Amino acid sequence: MQFRLHILLAALAFAMQANAIQFIATNSYIVAEDQTIADEQWVSAGVAVTAGTFENDLMIMAGSDLLLNGSYEGNVWGIGSGSSILGGTCWRNARLAGRTVQVSGAIGGNVIALGDTVKVAPEASISGNAKLMGNSVILEGLTQGDVSITASRVATLSGTIKGNVSIIAPEIILQPNTRIGGNLAYTTGKELIPAEGIVAGKLDRAIPPATPAFSKAQLVSHAMWFFAALMAGIPFITLFPMTTAMAAQLVRTSPWKCLWVGALCTLALPMFGIMSVSSIVGIPLGALLLGSWAFMVYTSRIIMGLVVGMLVLRQSSTSIGHVLLAMVTGLAVIYTATAIPSIAWSVQTIVVSMGVGALLLGLFQKRRLIIEVPHELKQLEKLKQQETSNKEEQS
Repeated sequence: MQFRLHILLAALAFAMQANAIQFIATNSYIVAEDQTIADEQWVSAGVAVTAGTFENDLMIMAGSDLLLNGSYEGNVWGIGSGSSILGGTCWRNARLAGRTVQVSGAIGGNVIALGDTVKVAPEASISGNAKLMGNSVILEGLTQGDVSITASRVATLSGTIKGNVSIIAPEIILQPNTRIGGNLAYTTGKELIPAEGIVAGKLDRAIPPATPAFSKAQLVSHAMWFFAALMAGIPFITLFPMTTAMAAQLVRTSPWKCLWVGALCTLALPMFGIMSVSSIVGIPLGALLLGSWAFMVYTSRIIMGLVVGMLVLRQSSTSIGHVLLAMVTGLAVIYTATAIPSIAWSVQTIVVSMGVGALLLGLFQKRRLIIEVPHELKQLEKLKQQETSNKEEQS
């Protein structure tokens, strides 16, 4: 009896924990400055502006710009398809992603930022460590901990970093007012000669290895992945022809919509999945989200392969033979492009984002048709019955 009571109390505790999380899906999520949110928030919104006080964790995904101007006593996970701007105060850790990411407020813990352009503004203050990844990274302001920067174009430093700094970038710019209290380790093709007083610790340079345009191992690996995608694509197209056709059509008619929806979901699903598996109650949901994410990322190549193949072959036939030929052709083009180092990352990003977006939008469109078709059939049946009754009355 006592054992059963313990189980019941544990179940109630988990239920209370689950109830403390609010799942919100809305077009507009606005929290005014005088509002206080006590529960943990998981939000998906078109427009998101928060200026109030959040006493628990906030996980938020916005279809446009994301503005975080409030006070956050828990962790913040924020994704915006446009800009993600944290101008308020986050007392713990912040993880931000978007096309443009900017930190102009105060962060009490660590920060991870991923975007095309990542900027830590002069008025920003980071008490923990910072990990910044993007095409262009600009670090200003004050960082108390260590800093890790990975930039595909340029990394610019002009703030104060009291810890160690690690940078990987083709070009590194150290402004005269930069102050690094620890060591500076950098990987680039050009040697840095910092002015006196910029780096207090050691300066360590690593020369990036020369990567050949093609290698036998890379070609063999890409060939194997091509045949694996081909073997998965044939049954996928055969078993789900309607979903495949809808997704391919959406890529051709609404490419930008597919791109931003896919990019948003590609970032958000693993984030929500990882957060879900952090509690026993959320393990099934987390496993479902992570599994769905992996499935869509892989099948995105099949969808995009079909679209690219149809464009290359300039065919509109819907016969299974022509469709499979288009998929083979498109996959060959995609895997050849991803074997070229200079464009591999860009091609991968576009293919996955656009393919995932098209697949999701195609599934929603198919669901709407499944719901609407029976209703329309009922309306047609009623019209037929009315016509029959009218004929009977006339006769």
